[in-house]
Amino acid sequence: MWEDRTPRTVALGNGVWLDEIRNEGVAPIKDVPGGSVTFSTLGARLFTAAEPTRIGMIFNAGGDFPEAILELFRSWSITLSVHHRSDEPSSRGLVFYEKANGNRKGFQRLTPPMPVEIKDLQGTEMLHSASFTFFGTAAYIEEQTVDMKRLRWRSERYADDAINPFVVWEPHAKSCRPDTLDAHLRACRSVGVFSPNHEELASFFCEPSAASFDRSIVERQARTFIDSGIGSSDDGCMLVRAANHGCLILSRQHEVVWLPSYYDSDSHMVVDPTGAGNAFLGAFVIGLQETGSCVEAAKYGQVAASFVIEQIGLPALTGDGDGELWNSCSVRERLAEYRTRVRG
Repeated sequence: MWEDRTPRTVALGNGVWLDEIRNEGVAPIKDVPGGSVTFSTLGARLFTAAEPTRIGMIFNAGGDFPEAILELFRSWSITLSVHHRSDEPSSRGLVFYEKANGNRKGFQRLTPPMPVEIKDLQGTEMLHSASFTFFGTAAYIEEQTVDMKRLRWRSERYADDAINPFVVWEPHAKSCRPDTLDAHLRACRSVGVFSPNHEELASFFCEPSAASFDRSIVERQARTFIDSGIGSSDDGCMLVRAANHGCLILSRQHEVVWLPSYYDSDSHMVVDPTGAGNAFLGAFVIGLQETGSCVEAAKYGQVAASFVIEQIGLPALTGDGDGELWNSCSVRERLAEYRTRVRG
């Protein structure tokens, strides 16, 4: 479907958050755009310089939403739909950092989230996106995928085998528990990729915490989902993001593959990992569309994450088209360099 002018991908979840960054001994930084939708959209946008309008972004904005952030999103030249709710506050949160080492240590919601659901896309081209990235619970995923199929079928734009777009699911961290494992296994039948991070994955299992990171444990836990089945035809992929430990790609079509993170954990380029996993998934979708390979797509994800962790907040865009740079670097050149290094 994505050969036409419909969006290549849209991210749905709890929308755009405005974070206040608090680091002991330093003046707080306010109105930093964040949230899963923001960073997933960014990840996809990094790799679509030639046709940025093919990336869709939709969110609800309260009456206090800064115009400067709207202008920032517009500068990406994406297809942007903002639902203004002037009588409500925007979604805001506090992010706390440790004074000693600058590591993020906590997040506190100050206002309720302002989620966007599939039904909110009715009457827009975003409903017909080639792919969606969802962030939420198992119940949310099952509800959204059912609604998505129903609404797309009503549009009469699809043959029966094209109603279902490609779906990537990042679970809600607090919903990853042993008592919800079965619900998550069921919901995985409705998606193409299930992508918890390694800590969220471990939270499904009643096992003692390992003294150090252990790939074999991650692989064994991931196989639980592959054995149960991801995708309606068991052709889906398990993608476990493990921060500086890299990422695991596993499916019934190929054996375990581990890819390293772009930066080592002790690199001076690593400033803040917030949003890196979300950006990974947005870029992964574009990589999968371009290469057809989950492993190659994960390389796009690792590169996108590298741009996010270089600063607090979002990377800076300059130039356009073939001359586009993020943080003064070419995204495609960084991808080529990473591919060479991994093949190395």
